[in-house]
Amino acid sequence: MTRGQGSACVLKPSERVGGASGGRSKDGGAVVSAFCSRLKRSEGGGSGNPSCTNSLVVVVSAVPVQAGAMAELEHLGGKRAESARMRRAEQLRRWRGSLTEQEPAERRSTGRQPQTRRGSPKVRFEDGAVFLAACSSGDTDEVKKLLTRGADINTVNVDGLTALHQACIDENLDMVKFLVENRANVNQQDNEGWTPLHAAASCGYLNIAEYFINHGASVGMVNSEGEVPSDLAEEPAMKDLLLEQVKKQGVDLEQSRKEEEQQMLQDARQWLNSGKIEDVRQTRSGATALHVAAAKGYSEVLRLLIQAGYELNVQDLDGWTPLHAAAHWGVKEACSILAEALCDMDIRNKLGQTPFDVADEGLVEHLEMLQKKQNVLRSEKETRNKLIESDLNSKLQSGLFKK
Repeated sequence: MTRGQGSACVLKPSERVGGASGGRSKDGGAVVSAFCSRLKRSEGGGSGNPSCTNSLVVVVSAVPVQAGAMAELEHLGGKRAESARMRRAEQLRRWRGSLTEQEPAERRSTGRQPQTRRGSPKVRFEDGAVFLAACSSGDTDEVKKLLTRGADINTVNVDGLTALHQACIDENLDMVKFLVENRANVNQQDNEGWTPLHAAASCGYLNIAEYFINHGASVGMVNSEGEVPSDLAEEPAMKDLLLEQVKKQGVDLEQSRKEEEQQMLQDARQWLNSGKIEDVRQTRSGATALHVAAAKGYSEVLRLLIQAGYELNVQDLDGWTPLHAAAHWGVKEACSILAEALCDMDIRNKLGQTPFDVADEGLVEHLEMLQKKQNVLRSEKETRNKLIESDLNSKLQSGLFKK
């Protein structure tokens, strides 16, 4: 599902397709550590790789959005600002439909609607949403109260963004400092593998980037596109700062980019040799190792997993198969490997979409060709099996073999 980022990664970007949330697993274990969370770019599929703005999704607070709030994004510049605004609107749409509690079963059975004193429907918000809203509004007093009551400072929204990500995106250094001083994780990654430092680097917030680095931020964390923070830096001063830290921290960037694939290769070989596959899934997305390998184009991993007997048509919580992921991200070789292994190319996800429906535009024709080829392979396999069966029956009837 991340493409790599060392200890965690992403399979589909942050949007939820079919209703399942996208977050990244922080679970222990070699297999899960190589997992990613989501890889879908939009509810309707479509093309276009995730960029920095795909990760810069603003946490929607429970308080009214001020008219000038959107203007705060203008400093991102050009397409970055436009994309961020679109993502903010999309998240607001999602948020409005997801944060109200369902009516208790016992009340549904009576047919009565719970009411407040004034007779209006009772609406309650998830604890995490309340905390993120308080942080987004800059209300440190409220944030302190929530932390005292047990709020998780590293709680995430549907896009895997923490309050620290949000404070960085908002260029709110005071809130950044407050959160870090209260033990927020400076290296936590969102659904696309972005750390707060990735966001700071992309947006050109030099003072925030320096603060993160001085408080333990890693310059070698890899996002879902295989990018470290310095890859996203456009400002010369930002790039110089980050590359200098790469040297100081002794980070091997190429090794960092390959770490996830190497870990997955190790796991796949272990499964193949042991004859036992561990069905370990990313907790929030239901993504499997096969989804990750397919989406990221880890061809050798994909072949080993198939050879080990991994279920070709395994579906995540949104009903996406590995072929959905590979097609969506335009990974041509992965699509070929899966199709030639005779995966089902017509399975629909929870939105009723086949891999063809969510495929990158440039891959549809290739998928159609693969399906025709697959039909021939299936026909040849059926013919071969019938010949084998016929030959076996003939030998049994002639007495060469005993049943």
